[in-house]
This record gives sequence, C-alpha cells and structure tokens, in this order.
Amino acid sequence: MKKILNKILVLGICAAFFSTSCVEKFAVGDAFLEKAPGVDVNIDTVFSNAEYTRNFLWSAYGQIYCVYTSGNMMNGAPIHSLTDSYHCYCNWGAPPQGYYPGLITEDAQDVADGNLQGRFSYSTKNPSDDDSQKSNGRVSIYETVRKCWQIIENIDRVPDMAEDEKSRLRGEAYTIMASRYFDAFRNFGGLCLAKKAYAVGENFTEGRATAMETVEFIDSLLVCAIEEPGFIWNLNAADEGQWSGRLTRASASALRAKLWMHAASPLFNDSEAYMQYNPLKVTEFTNIEHVWFGKKDHSLWNRCLEACEYFFRENAANGNYYQLIQPVTQDEGGYRMAFRRAYRYRNDATNHEKLFESHPTQWMSSTGVDGVITNNGWGWGWQGFALDGVRQGGAVPTNELMECFGMQDGRNFPYEDIYGEGKNPEGIDMFADRDPRLYETMVVPRKEFPSGVVGDYNGFTYLDTWVNGAMYNDSGNFGKLAEDAATNYRSFKWLLDFSGGKMDDEFIGVAYIRLAEMYLIYAEALAETGDLKGALDQIHVVRSRVGLGRLEDMNPGLNLTTDKDALINEILRERNCEIGAECGDRFYDMIRRKRQDLFTKTLHEIRVYRLDENSKRMEGSDLRWHPEDGEAWPKFEYEKVPITVGARRWWEPGYWTNKWYLDPVSRTEIQKGYGLTQNPGW
Repeated sequence: MKKILNKILVLGICAAFFSTSCVEKFAVGDAFLEKAPGVDVNIDTVFSNAEYTRNFLWSAYGQIYCVYTSGNMMNGAPIHSLTDSYHCYCNWGAPPQGYYPGLITEDAQDVADGNLQGRFSYSTKNPSDDDSQKSNGRVSIYETVRKCWQIIENIDRVPDMAEDEKSRLRGEAYTIMASRYFDAFRNFGGLCLAKKAYAVGENFTEGRATAMETVEFIDSLLVCAIEEPGFIWNLNAADEGQWSGRLTRASASALRAKLWMHAASPLFNDSEAYMQYNPLKVTEFTNIEHVWFGKKDHSLWNRCLEACEYFFRENAANGNYYQLIQPVTQDEGGYRMAFRRAYRYRNDATNHEKLFESHPTQWMSSTGVDGVITNNGWGWGWQGFALDGVRQGGAVPTNELMECFGMQDGRNFPYEDIYGEGKNPEGIDMFADRDPRLYETMVVPRKEFPSGVVGDYNGFTYLDTWVNGAMYNDSGNFGKLAEDAATNYRSFKWLLDFSGGKMDDEFIGVAYIRLAEMYLIYAEALAETGDLKGALDQIHVVRSRVGLGRLEDMNPGLNLTTDKDALINEILRERNCEIGAECGDRFYDMIRRKRQDLFTKTLHEIRVYRLDENSKRMEGSDLRWHPEDGEAWPKFEYEKVPITVGARRWWEPGYWTNKWYLDPVSRTEIQKGYGLTQNPGW
C-alpha cells in the first residue's frame, strides 16, 4: 500500500532480524524480557543508522490493534460477534465455543491458539516454534511498549538522522505505545505501567496501577507526543502518496479524545464499582480501584470535551486538512461511495478522513520472488485471519443491527409492528429507501442497485433473500443466501476485500479512528456537559454525508433537545451505524456504558416471505425466481425469529454477571509475583 506499509511488510518478511535481543518478548515477572532466539542483533545495531531505526519503528506500527487478526485473539471471529449486532455461526470460533456457553476462564489468556481464548491478548504466546507459524501467535502489548521506549530513549544516538525527524519518530512512538495501553485498559482496567525500556533480566516490581493512574499515564504519553516539535499535524502533499497510514499529531490528539470518552463513561466512572471483589474467591491482594475510579466524577467529560475542542481547533488552524469525504452525487450511489471511501479505501491520497489506521501483519503468507507476498494455502494473503472469518459466518449481522439503520429521510426505523404473519397488509418492502450505510454494511434483499455500485455484490444483479430465494447474477442462480448466513443477512462491509472467494492480495488499512468518530465523540461530550443542541449539530455533520435529515427534526417524539439520556442512546446508535464493525467500537460502547440490557437481550434472525397475488406466503419451487425487466418487485411478510444456533448463556435469566465487562487476567502472569491482580468475578 504505500511506503510505510511496504516497510511493515519488509519487517514481517525479515522477522528474524527483529526477534532478537533488541525486541525480546515482554515476560514480566521472572525476567521482564526473555531473550528470543535469533542472530546477534543488538540495540547498537538498530540505532547505528537512520534506516535501521525507521524499520524498527515500522515493526511497531504492524502491532497496532486490529480486530481482524488472530494476534488479537478470538480465534478468527472479530470482537463485535459478542455484541447485539453480530452473531458467530462458525463452530470453530471462540465466541460459540468459549463466550456463548460461558466457558471463558482466567486461563484464557494462556491459550496459545484455540477456541477458549479471551478477547484480547495481554501476554505473548506462540503456538509453535516453527517460524512459519509464529505469525499466528499473540502480540503482547508490552512487546510493542518496549520497542517504543527503546526508540524514545535511543533515537538521539542515530548519527545520520536530522533532529526534526528524531522528534517526529519520538511522537509516533509515544502514540503507538499509548494506543497499546489504551487497548489493554478498555479490556482489563488498570495496568502494570512500564515507564522505560527494562533491560533483559531486570525485574519489574511496580505492580498494577489503579484505573485512574493508568488513564493519566496514557494521557501523559499522548501529551508528550503532541508536544514533540517535529510531530506534524498532517502529511504534506509530497508524503501523502508515500506514507499512507503514518501517524501524526492529529492521530495522537484524536486518541486522546477517545481515551477520555472511555474514561468518563460509567464502566470506571460511577458512584460504585461495576462489580465488587469477593475475598472468598481470590487469593491475591486486590484493590477495587484497579477497575474503578473510586467515585463518579462528571468533570471527566470536560476532559473529553477539551480534547475534542483542541483537535478541531488545531485542525482549523491547519487548513481543515482532515475532512469527511463527501458524495460526488446527491443520491444513494453517491452517498454509498462516499461512506465506502471513508472506511475502506486505500492508496488514496485524497482520503483525509482516516486519522489513525492499523495495518496488521498477522497471518503473513509466504514470500515470492523479490519478497513479493503471495497467497498461502488458504488464500488469506497476509492481512487478517478474522476478516476471512467474517465472510464465513464469523460475524453475521443480526436483525437488531438492521433496525439500527433508519430511513433515507432521517427517520428512525419505524416498522417494529410489521413482523409476523398478516402484519404487513400493504406488502411494504422495508429494505427500500433506507439509510445508505445499511447497504454498505450488510446484504439485504434488493432488486436494483444505483449507478456507481452495480456489481459490487460479487456481480449479483438481484438479491432474492427471502425464504428459499436465491442470489442471481447475469448467468442465473448463484446460490441460496441462507446457506451462507443463518440470519438471512450477511456482512458486506468487508466483502470488497475478497475476490473469487478469497482475500485479495491487498494491504488492509482498518480505521482505528476516523474523523466521523471524532464528530460523534464530540457530540457525546457536548451532550454529557449539557449542550444538547451542540451535540445534535455534530451528529448532523456525520449524517448529512449520506443524505440524512437532522435527527431531532425527523424524530420529534424522542425529545432529543431536552432528554439527555435519549440523545446518548441515539449517539450510540449512530456510532453503530457509522463505525460499529471497524475497531470493535460497538462492543466497547456496550462495555463502557455498562449496557447489560444489550448483552442479555435475545437476538434475532429474520425470515422474509414472498407473497403471491392474494397476499399469501409462497412456497415450493416457484420461489426460485427473480423479476425480469419491467416486472414488479414482489410484496413481502417479515418474521423475527430468536437465534437458537449458538444461543448465548448471557440470554438466560440470572446467568449474566458484570464480570463480563472486563476480561480475566492471565493466571500465569499473576503467579509471576510482580503485583498483577485478577479482575472481579474471575
């Protein structure tokens, strides 16, 4: 994909160079760092010239969090399969094997590769000593942290690097390190904070910090990045085409806003802890403030608001470099393509919406001539195991996700009363005239595709997704959709990354934060600090990109100008429509807002029935039909059906406990004796 990604690729191909004594795996406790096998490359080598140093940093870039890699666990199913919006139907996935039956334990972090993995990697595990399999292993946050500290502490030693570039790389290293701590914080709470690059054999004894100490430390890293004089706000024109995905001061500023949004939310910031420790069930010393701030401090929303205001003020001062991608035409095709470019497009120097990207290096395939990546036996290329899992049913959209998307005019989805036999007497096509983002997120029944997006569903001309219907292209029957997706939906938001049933050999740049999210973070902070009108203005900036009317005008019954709680719910819904499946944001929104109601709610499939001329459900072979030119699209009935395949124990009355808000900490790590404690309930 451009220079920075090419550098990451080189680092993956030449992994032996960087798995040596300079970048050993973080193994806190016995010896903080264990020396990995390899050639004798040391810290003096890495910082002996500018190119080696740059390459060292690029390797840290490749470890930024991405929900679509095996290194971040879940065994191929992305984390949003734990939300109300997606469900996993793959029997090999961690959700149906581990989370759905409630079998995850504190040993989950010690599983190298398998179906009982936790949702996020705290420590490093490689399933095999076979070098060809090492990319399947988990990436510890502390491996990345140590790389970043080594750069910060040693970059002044590089003899052939200008001072402004040294400053720039320090800013990037601070930002990468802050992102990895942030990833771990929202999964575990308070962390063990490494504040330097510990030497091999040097014991780490500082123990686990409180949740607030952890947040303040992450914030301090981002402030250090922002204050680096060489850390530029945005790429210049010459670099846009060569350094796609490279972090900037804007990236650090955006992450700071996201950090405080999470910190200010009720998970940690409430009048009582989400769950109390039970001293009868734990043997190690515990401190409830590892997972709770000790009080509810509403002023933390001011910290989030200030971070947002800083970002937008600096962006304005820099010519509003970061902007939402706008539609070329004011119609469904134009709206869809604008949204698609915003979340997906790579190799596009005009895309100034992505603020922070991840470019995973997990599941790298073998190399061909001159180091060119080729497909491995499964055809996944190098870019992400779980992304292929999405295609195979690892994350199938639920009916609840479909209902999140409103109508094209901006009204929320109004058809709750049409589900069931005889409840759609007019035969309404409820998939017509919807929020264009719906069609870019999931596959739904459609007769026609607008200009500019025809053929994007792998050449399908019609999507006859009713019961016993079929998908058709110009050659006729292309196979029943129900064979691919038990909900009669399937994901579309990454379908474009597949060709011939396999992943394209194309670099993936998954949005970690994009500008649309910044507007929504800003909206949430404004709402929480009392400016509901200002919050609605920010929401409208995002919605107007896809042609939607103002939320409050189109939904007057919600009282959004006066009811803060209702507005917060709408912000969460809007976030789900815009970014829900990009960086696991729907899951983390449900976590930080302590939405037990969404985690315990039984989810649904949908059955779509084609009606005959007498408004009766059609059956049999006549259903293998699609409309010819000029032929009317049929009328339908809709039935919501509770999901039973892989039904989650969370849905059973009395089963849920709030321990599920955070993942268990590795028992092996706790037993190393450097002060790590277990989370409540585990």
